[in-house]
Amino acid sequence: MDIDLRKALAHYNLGEPMAFRRMEHGFINDNWKIETTQGCYFLKHYHPDLRCPGAIHTQHALVAHLRRAGFPAPTILPTTSGDTLLIREGEFYEIQEYIKGVPYDYNRPEHFQEAARTLGRYHARVKGFAPQALLDLGELYSPAILRANLADLTDAWELARDAELAQIVRRLEAHADDLAARFAAHSALPHLVIHGDYYADNLLFEGDRIVGVVDYDKACWQPRVVELAEALIYFASPRLGHLKHLVYPGFVEWEPFERFLGHYASVVKPDESETRALPDYVRCIWLQISLQRLGEKGPRPVEAPEALREVLALGEWAAVNAKQMIRTSHMATHKDHCSERSME
Repeated sequence: MDIDLRKALAHYNLGEPMAFRRMEHGFINDNWKIETTQGCYFLKHYHPDLRCPGAIHTQHALVAHLRRAGFPAPTILPTTSGDTLLIREGEFYEIQEYIKGVPYDYNRPEHFQEAARTLGRYHARVKGFAPQALLDLGELYSPAILRANLADLTDAWELARDAELAQIVRRLEAHADDLAARFAAHSALPHLVIHGDYYADNLLFEGDRIVGVVDYDKACWQPRVVELAEALIYFASPRLGHLKHLVYPGFVEWEPFERFLGHYASVVKPDESETRALPDYVRCIWLQISLQRLGEKGPRPVEAPEALREVLALGEWAAVNAKQMIRTSHMATHKDHCSERSME
């Protein structure tokens, strides 16, 4: 790999290579920190599933748009031929200026606040960027996808053969039906190109200020509330929760939920349609992704009953607490944020 990286680096005017270090961050692509005689750089070696030149160039255009708007997106460096994407012997590479920063600190309230406000800044800065390539990717979350995931898991785990598990399936199907009716009323939601992977590992800090928001591989055109729901699920959930078998640790907690929304609203205020839709998207995301991840485990494991009860618990909690979620959202987003807005 070191030889391949050296050959890739030869297509850039970045000096002579001195050291290569694989980055722990990044679950899909093969990422490297490169030190040369001219400085430090970040090299992304694309996973085969992500080698689509059109999509990558569109993501690069998004990053350039954000940088022009003053957002802390990375600087993508051109090759000697002027392209931001290097394709060599079937392999795809990208090099960025290396951003010196520290990771998100879960015990630092200032990082929490900055994460919420920076998401608002992203949504404000990305307006006006709507290339067709990102408009055609379809919905990320929907009751139809939820139903499909449930049907796939039911077949793979043969859930119909177990009376208790079949009952859970029927209750999850009822959630999908209820969400389908609710989603039908959310057709007028504001849309934009979401970051698509806005969580702690993609934020770099200098003190209490974000100096880098990285990894735009999942950027796509979606309702804005999709990304707000994803962020609230991530930043307002307990680090160590009561759920043991799912990708989600537990239910959202009201205090961080309200704080995150409040800081976000100091930059971009959600409209009424988004406030009403938020509980439905939280529920759909929880159920759809939980079922998808369980299906990726393969044959039915011994912990299947507990795992499915946990999935159902997420759905039930979101449905029961939908009105509370809306009330809390109203409280958070209707506070006086004038002093915070003046800092933008």
